[in-house]
Amino acid sequence: MLRSELRLSASLFVAQAAVSNHTGLIARSGIAMPAAPFGSPAWQLPALVSYLHRLRQDEEDPAPDLWRARTKRQTGPVPRPHIRYQADCLHDADAVYVLDIQLGPCDEETGWPAADLAVIEQEEGACPFGRVTRRHGVEAIAAYTAQELTAEHAALMDRARQHQDAYFVRLAGLAQRAAEWADKVRAAAHADAVRVQAGGARARITR
Repeated sequence: MLRSELRLSASLFVAQAAVSNHTGLIARSGIAMPAAPFGSPAWQLPALVSYLHRLRQDEEDPAPDLWRARTKRQTGPVPRPHIRYQADCLHDADAVYVLDIQLGPCDEETGWPAADLAVIEQEEGACPFGRVTRRHGVEAIAAYTAQELTAEHAALMDRARQHQDAYFVRLAGLAQRAAEWADKVRAAAHADAVRVQAGGARARITR
């Protein structure tokens, strides 16, 4: 990615995914956007959770092109990353938020795709990255998304009280609704895992 492509000299949010198929072949894809005001994990993780949920519903394995199209899709008031990113974000001091995503084929029993997430954060202009948060599996990723959105809701309500601005109240409401939806996806993934575990336990008992 060239800086001129973004026409900015601003901090970046980057979402990059490595998608593997049943043969183990891996394809990589990355997209970027300005970090301010919506390029943060709280606002961008819902697109990933939505994609994982759609794969479960459609019984479809992940694919790089589908991931990029789904992540970029403007389905609401929150802008999505739309610029192809081909640099090495670990050596890009402008990439202050990075979602490093690994996706694999859907589990035959639960129906959910394999998913691992690393959220990498660094202070602007600093090197190396300051914090890495990892989550394994759709349930954990959806729970983390709900957690981040809940924190965003609280921060926005504080700003609304400080500035007496209804705009922050509306954004806080959006964050709250997104958090509730992410928690529903977490609950669905959890229910499928419990169902599979219960089925395995019954099979062992009846042997």
